[in-house]
Amino acid sequence: VYKRQLLGNGLRVVTCDMPHTRSVAIAVYVGVGSRHESAHRAGVSHFVEHMLFKGTSQMPSAREISESIEGTGGVLNASTEHELTSYWCRVAIPHFEDSLALLLDLLGNSLFEIENIEKERLVIIEELNMINDYPTAKVDALIDEMLWPDHPLGRDIAGTKESISAMAQEDLLDHLGSHYVASNIVVSVAGNIDHDETVGLVAGLAESWPTGAPPSPKSVG
Repeated sequence: VYKRQLLGNGLRVVTCDMPHTRSVAIAVYVGVGSRHESAHRAGVSHFVEHMLFKGTSQMPSAREISESIEGTGGVLNASTEHELTSYWCRVAIPHFEDSLALLLDLLGNSLFEIENIEKERLVIIEELNMINDYPTAKVDALIDEMLWPDHPLGRDIAGTKESISAMAQEDLLDHLGSHYVASNIVVSVAGNIDHDETVGLVAGLAESWPTGAPPSPKSVG
């Protein structure tokens, strides 16, 4: 049984009570991906995803963030697609509330420090280079480019070496402010949890999130 709650700021909370389980899966979905990017900001969604794991006001280092989940035996990860960015973790029930607070802290309080931006820039450029090590991935990229010429859907989700090299802190923060608004985010929780209690937890953690409508992606055709 799935339950859905729309909060006052537009954030959607979806839960699925699974009383037979001993773990909880938490996922936060943001309605933005590479399709929403201009050519000079190609890869900004993916760049922002990386930066959200580099430190927040409460956990200022990537190591602290990782250990807070993985140190309890849990799993923490994220991904960027053409139309969606997702952040998720799976933890044992006793660690549910702390893990939920961590995920929402990443979205609301990440630091985007210049030093970490420069380090992550090199990591992403190396990821872009790796496509040449996998012929099937290279072919997929060429097919996308042919199917969607001069359109964001035809570009690599991670952007280009040129766009990533030129990406500034201001670009990342502007993208975050434009798209990471409550009405563009879904928080989902599945496990042995109570819907009303979960909604209350999310509401308290995300009450200060910005509202408003995100920009529309470039149309096709």
